[in-house]
Amino acid sequence: MTSSNLKVKTAWLYYVEGLTQEQIAEKLQVSRVKVMRTLAACTSEGIVVTTINGVTAEQIALERELEKRWNLSSAIVIPTPSSEEHLETAIGHAVASYLGESMQDGMTLAIGGGATLYASLRFIEKRQLKDASVVALVGSLPHSRWVNPSIVAARVAEAYGVDSYQITAPVVVDNASLRDALWQQESLKDVKQRAEAADIALLTVGGITPESTIFRHDILSASLIGPLTAKGAVANILCYVIDAEGRLIDHEVNRQIMAIDLPTVARIPNVVLAAGGTAKTEAIRAALKVVAAKVLITDSDTAAALLAKY
Repeated sequence: MTSSNLKVKTAWLYYVEGLTQEQIAEKLQVSRVKVMRTLAACTSEGIVVTTINGVTAEQIALERELEKRWNLSSAIVIPTPSSEEHLETAIGHAVASYLGESMQDGMTLAIGGGATLYASLRFIEKRQLKDASVVALVGSLPHSRWVNPSIVAARVAEAYGVDSYQITAPVVVDNASLRDALWQQESLKDVKQRAEAADIALLTVGGITPESTIFRHDILSASLIGPLTAKGAVANILCYVIDAEGRLIDHEVNRQIMAIDLPTVARIPNVVLAAGGTAKTEAIRAALKVVAAKVLITDSDTAAALLAKY
């Protein structure tokens, strides 16, 4: 279990939820001695006085509610920035911190693209992992700007000094027959098998609006927004378009996407969803249903909105 602040989460579990030190050690996957020392530090550092201090405690409360509501192993809630233009950077920083704690030797990370994950690249601490790898979950764009999904996988692999495996085909192909034929290529079969065996999947999610990355940067034509919305579309994840229940929309575009299919991604043991902004509330809910994420990284305003109807 990870958090925006593990010391405060330890204090919260002990003083507010009444868990024993042994239960906390099991939940956080640390030793009981570590729990004891953390609780002692919380007292000496003034984190715990009579109550748990202010703003961070509100974040922990949101984390715990999200964990319970969505059956998450961890929720990481960061303060919502004062300006929305800094939101992707703030969540990207939290994503980089999570990867720094979670990626270990021998692990495979399967990763999508998008503005939030791209924003994490500047914060990832370079280190050398052994026998690890990074697998792209989405195809490529012919024009290699930052929005190209394959860039994220390549840059993360470079930071960890490991190999990356790419879906060497366009994100969107001309028709379903071509997509099916491409997946029969031995090189792409290998990429899919590596994704299936991944330890962590890192994704983001967007809405079905002109401001969404896939429409704003013409990965999908903005002319599709009306027809997709009419069919109930609320979100895009790995460029697939889904409804509020996490079901693929019955539209030709979903049969043209070169990305690892969502049921395969959902079977990866640790699916991490990183997304924020209250405008994405419905999209995030839909994504949580389709990929059964174990970790959610978001901001406090969005966390409150996700819980508002429940």
